[in-house]
Amino acid sequence: MHDRPLTTPCRRAFLKAAATLPALGAMPVWAAETGGTTLIILGSMGGPSVGRARYMTSHVILHGGAAHVVDCGYGVTEQLVRAGVKLQNIRDIFITHHHPDHNIELGSLLYFAWFAGRDDTPKLYGPPPLRQIATDYLKAIKPDVDVWLDDLGRKPMGPLTVKEISSTGPVMASEDMKVTAAIVNHPPVVPALAYRFDFPDRSIVFSGDTTPMESVARLAQGADVLVHEAMYLPAMRAEIAARVTGSDIAGDRDKLWAHLMRSHSPAEEAGRIAAEAGVKTLVLSHIVPITGVSDEQWKAAAGTYFKGRIIVARDLMVI
Repeated sequence: MHDRPLTTPCRRAFLKAAATLPALGAMPVWAAETGGTTLIILGSMGGPSVGRARYMTSHVILHGGAAHVVDCGYGVTEQLVRAGVKLQNIRDIFITHHHPDHNIELGSLLYFAWFAGRDDTPKLYGPPPLRQIATDYLKAIKPDVDVWLDDLGRKPMGPLTVKEISSTGPVMASEDMKVTAAIVNHPPVVPALAYRFDFPDRSIVFSGDTTPMESVARLAQGADVLVHEAMYLPAMRAEIAARVTGSDIAGDRDKLWAHLMRSHSPAEEAGRIAAEAGVKTLVLSHIVPITGVSDEQWKAAAGTYFKGRIIVARDLMVI
C-alpha cells in the first residue's frame, strides 16, 4: 500500500502534461505500483468552499482497468486527469448524498467523459432525486452537446442508467465487484448513504457524511480500508469563531456549529467506529478544518480508540 501524494518528482512531468490535456488518460501508473485494487483520494476537504488548498470530496477506486468514482465534489474531473485516469474508463459513479461538496461536478464529469470519447454514460448510483438531477443537467447542456455532433462528428451522448438507493442492502454485483449500502445520519439530508466495495483482493468502505453510526461499523466489519469523515473540534471551534458572518461562508456561525454537531463525526468517533469494525486501515478524509491541525494531531485524536493504521487523507494520495 502507498499513502503518499501522487506528486513525487518522477511524476511531475507526467502530471504537467496531463493537466494540459483534458481528454488524456495516461497508462495507469498505479497498476505497476500496487498490483491490485487501488484507492486514490481526489478531494479530501469537507464543505463547499472554493479557492482552498484542497478540493472537495471525491475518490476513485481502480480495479481491472475500470474506474469507480465515489462522490463528485468540485475538482473531481481535473483531479482524475491529474491522477492519470482515463475518463473513458469510468464504469460507474456513486453519490453518497446530495450536498454540493459531493455532487456539484456530477454533470460536468458526465459531459467530459463523453467529450473524451465515451458513447454511453457511466452508470449512476445514489439516493433520490439522483435521476432528476442528472436528467436535468443533461437537458440543460443538450444544445452544447448537439453543436459537436456535426462539427466534430461525435455520436450523441448515451442514455442515462440510474439506480436510486433509499435503503440498506445490496446495490450491485458483477464478476469482480460487489457494492453494499447503509443508511447514515446526516440531517437535514435524507437519505444519506455509506458504501462498501468488495473486490477479490480488497474491501473499501466510505462513511459518507454522518454522525458516528453503528450502521457504518456493521458495514465496515473486517474491511481493509475505512474512509471516514472527520472533524478536529478544537480547531473547528476556533475557525468558526474567527469567521465574519457572510464572508467565508454565508449564514450564522451558531447555526453552522449546530449543523456540524448534529451531522458530522469528530476524529475520535471515527476512530471508535473503525475499532468496532475491526478494519485494518482508517483514512480520515472530508476533514475540517483543513489548516491548523497537524497529521500527528489528527492521528492522536482518532487513535483514542483505534490502534490500527491511521492515514490523514491528502489530495491525490494513493492508498
